[in-house]
Formats: sequence, C-alpha cells, structure tokens
Amino acid sequence: MLHDFFKAIGSYGTALTYMTRRRLWHWQIVPGLLSLLIGAVVFGLAYRFGDNLGSWMVSWYPWDWGRSVVEKVFHWIGAILIVITGLFAYRYILLMTLSPVLSLLSEQTEKIHLGAPMQQGGFSVRRMVRDVRRGLYLTIRNLIRELLWTALLSLLSVIPGINSFTTPAIFAVQSFYAGFGNMDFTMERYMAPRERIAFVRRYKGLAIGNGLIFLAILFIPLIGLFLAPTLGVIASTIDVLDRLERE
Repeated sequence: MLHDFFKAIGSYGTALTYMTRRRLWHWQIVPGLLSLLIGAVVFGLAYRFGDNLGSWMVSWYPWDWGRSVVEKVFHWIGAILIVITGLFAYRYILLMTLSPVLSLLSEQTEKIHLGAPMQQGGFSVRRMVRDVRRGLYLTIRNLIRELLWTALLSLLSVIPGINSFTTPAIFAVQSFYAGFGNMDFTMERYMAPRERIAFVRRYKGLAIGNGLIFLAILFIPLIGLFLAPTLGVIASTIDVLDRLERE
C-alpha cells in the first residue's frame, strides 16, 4: 500500500511533464475555467453559510461550566466542517459536469503513455450522454459511503482527545474517494462497476495518494482550482495503466 501511495504522489510529476512536453496544456482551459467557477460558487456559499456554524453549535451547550473550552472545540469543528463540506460538494459537482472532457483527457493520456492509438475517441453527443451517465452507480455509491464515514468521524471528533485522530481520518476518507473518482475515468474503459470497486480496494494506496495531492493542490489559491482536475486525471490514468500492465 505504501509503495502505491508514493507512486501516486510521484505520478503528479509525470503529469506535469506530459502537460508541458506532450502539449496537453490546451486540455487545461475548459476544465480549469469551469473548476474555478464551480469552486468560487461552492466555497463561497460554504463560507457564507458556515461562518456562524461554530456559534450555532455552541448555542446548544446548556451549561456555563467549561463553556470557554467547548466554544473553542466547536468553532474548530465548525471550521473543519466548512472545509469538508466545500471540498465534498466541489468534487462531486466537478465529477458530474466535467466528466465528458476529463474522459477524453484520460484517453489522450493513455495514447501518449502507451504509445498506441485509442480505439475509441472524439466527441459526439451520444458519447457525451454516455460519459455524463458514466459510473452513475459508483458515483451514488461513493457519495453515500463518503457521507456516512465523514458524518461518523465528525461525531466522534466531539469526544475530547479523539479529534487528533478523526481529523486526519476525515481527510484520508476524502482523499480515497477523490482518488477513486479520478481513477474511474480510466477504469471505466476496462472494467465493469464491481471490478472497478475491487481494483480500487486492491490498490487503495493509489487512490489515497492521488486524492491527497489533488486536495492539497486545491488549497493553492486560484491556481489550485485551475490545475487540480487535469493533473489529477492525468496522474491517475498513468497509475491505473501501470497497474493494469502489471496484472
């Protein structure tokens, strides 16, 4: 797992090389601009409506004893929940809206990486509809599971001393499902939904490593939102293809 984790991180360097030396920069324009728009709306709303989340949580605490400590804990939890909510909404909206473009990018990356032409490619309305519907079962499944794990870990974070564990665990969950989403653009060309689930379980280190860097890039102001979708898909395509060749 650790080997796969570090391989996924290293693949982002290869992704940058592909973008610069293999002329993939033009694929950056549409995903980058739409990502900026989606990110601005989602994170803006999360900040706007989540600004007083900590105060609202504190208002449910009925005692004066230990109130100052409770306020600090709840404001900290509220800030984390705002970030998590923003990242969660951004990723799934991005997955649904940019699926056709990112699928084509994954295919172009495969062509470069394997040095062989793809059997399928090009744009069509039928293909766009297929790509929008791509992995609907997996998307709903992942969304529900990520929500459940995040909610459970968020509840546990209220327990003193546990939050030092739950915060990294929440971001590990987010990283896993972010990486899963990026990898799926390649996996859907080779596997049925159940096979894709088994593949990610087998190589969970790839998913976590890819998703971790994807989320880290998002925290770079503006530039991160512009670059993250394409870099994440290119890097994950390389990882999936390498593991398929090994198998």
